[in-house]
Amino acid sequence: MSDQPRIDADALAGELAALPDRRDFAFSVEVGRVAWIDEAAVEWIDDDAPDRLGRVVFPEPLPAPTQLEIVAPDLMGLCRPTAAGLEVVALDLDPDRSSDGTTSGTARTVADLATPQTVLFPRLPGDETQLLGVVGFDDITTVWRIAWREGTLTEAGQLPAPVNGGVWLDETGDRLAVNLEGESGRASVYIVDFGAQTFSRLFEASPDSEDRIVLADPATGRVVVTTDAFGYPAVGVAEPTVAPGVRFMPALPEGDEAGEPAVLIPDGRTLVLRHDNGVASHLRLADTHSLEVAGPIPLPVGEVGAPVVVDGYRLRFPFSAPDEPCRPASFDVATGVFAFDPLPLAASAADVRGTPPVPRALTDHGPPQAFVTARVASFPSGAGPMPALVYPSVPGDGPLSGSGLAVVALHGGPIARYGADLVPEFQLFARLGLPTVALNYPGSTGSGHEYTRSLFGRAGSIDVEAVASVVDGLTDEGRRVILYGESYGAFLALSVAAVRDCAGVIAFAPFASFESLSVSGSPEVRDLLNLLDEGNHLGFGRNLLTACRTIRGKVLISHGTADMRIPAAESRALAQALRARVGAGEHDVQFVEMDGQGHDLSGRPVLQRWYREVATFVGSLPEFENACPTSTPAAGALSRRPREDQPERR
Repeated sequence: MSDQPRIDADALAGELAALPDRRDFAFSVEVGRVAWIDEAAVEWIDDDAPDRLGRVVFPEPLPAPTQLEIVAPDLMGLCRPTAAGLEVVALDLDPDRSSDGTTSGTARTVADLATPQTVLFPRLPGDETQLLGVVGFDDITTVWRIAWREGTLTEAGQLPAPVNGGVWLDETGDRLAVNLEGESGRASVYIVDFGAQTFSRLFEASPDSEDRIVLADPATGRVVVTTDAFGYPAVGVAEPTVAPGVRFMPALPEGDEAGEPAVLIPDGRTLVLRHDNGVASHLRLADTHSLEVAGPIPLPVGEVGAPVVVDGYRLRFPFSAPDEPCRPASFDVATGVFAFDPLPLAASAADVRGTPPVPRALTDHGPPQAFVTARVASFPSGAGPMPALVYPSVPGDGPLSGSGLAVVALHGGPIARYGADLVPEFQLFARLGLPTVALNYPGSTGSGHEYTRSLFGRAGSIDVEAVASVVDGLTDEGRRVILYGESYGAFLALSVAAVRDCAGVIAFAPFASFESLSVSGSPEVRDLLNLLDEGNHLGFGRNLLTACRTIRGKVLISHGTADMRIPAAESRALAQALRARVGAGEHDVQFVEMDGQGHDLSGRPVLQRWYREVATFVGSLPEFENACPTSTPAAGALSRRPREDQPERR
């Protein structure tokens, strides 16, 4: 056994925590601007000045998701979640930039609301006001009109039930279509006519279906709706002013059966769909007359974000790849060319509330050489092929190269997926010299509703067996596996480690059992448990407090102390039970509490601490003797490429 490798965990963690974390994008064709949020900063680029980055910094990270609205060249609006509900903020931008191209601004709180649910309706073109639906604790929705420039909030009316979205049916602001939730919690579509003071139903597929209006084209009268009446969110097109009824697009032959309606192209017939297929997402063009859906437009392997807007012949949207942080991009429908928007070098900007400037570097020269891309792969399971991304270690020798260690990563949800975007933890593993399999186990989205529903009634069995089979394949190659998981993925990682020998487990925000979480979890978590329950029954399902005594690898558990979804007490109980194992001491189990953090980590100092904890823990694992594979590689192992497509960087 050789000496433990030296890992500069502080340097690695600092580099990864400094990566851009662009999210909550907004595009305005009218103003000619794209804006986004990066931790505590609102940043933007104007089409007529692509070499200059506007940037205004708040004193604390803006929570995700924060809705960003580009109202005018000198005015933006933000709706950011708070512990009690929602804060509505107007952001006045100084018209003159400083010599270094940055912009200062002033934030004004328009309203601070205590509410369980809100929805910001689309802003009418050219209007500096906007409607906000606020659901009260009595389930009545009050519609307020935000005057962004004046900084006022006035009541516009009330609706008799919670609202979860809506669109304008005209260009004058007279007719608003809303998704109104019934007593069962399922939504139907209603029209609110402000001029005629009427309220009428527009669309309901069935009393038990979730029906929503997503898009509308006031010029043609077309509307785009979705319904789960067919078992998946089917996309339908209607022209209610011309003829009754909805025509639905056929199910797509791969990936999810339907795409997510993104935007209507102003040609009178084309709808843009965002479509998940395994680990990748695509854009597809659908003909609303013939209902034909074309194949994916030629984008690199990656993740298309929201929103998607139309700017002349260009589709504009956020885009990320396994080796590329999220950034604005475009696809020219006329020429078929994909391109990233250029990103200038950013200098520091004044804080909107008086704290010192925060320097931040952005570059248009691509990702660092040490970043690795991933190949798309597939592994067998009882529910069908499991999509995955396989990340190699960085070229050259990382400190753990040749150790025989590999990582299997499991996402949370579990009704979620790993997409082909940049994940700092996977780049951390690559820099350490560890290949990584990011696995979309049974229950994941992106592979059709049957694959997602395969977990219902079989949670804790079909998913554990599927992940264990990947661990077996890597073990047959002569590797030792580190299981990495978040939330449900952390529960799954510990469950697999209880039945398979693993080198270590990294579990962020796990829970002990369905039974304990049904008492301590948030309402949305308890609703999810009801779907999964029969496969992991509350009374006798998989319970980590008893099963963890068979885990022999080292374990790192971390949890935010302010987690409202899965309380930190779940992790504390797990750590205590693991430390009580026969033959294992406290040195084999590390428990790290993240003070003040919720279910997701927020803020670069916090992320830097987490990456440092992960790197230090991985570096503490003993090397595996005879690490070099000598046996025949198993199906699905890292040295082979089973049923995979090698991504091309276009």
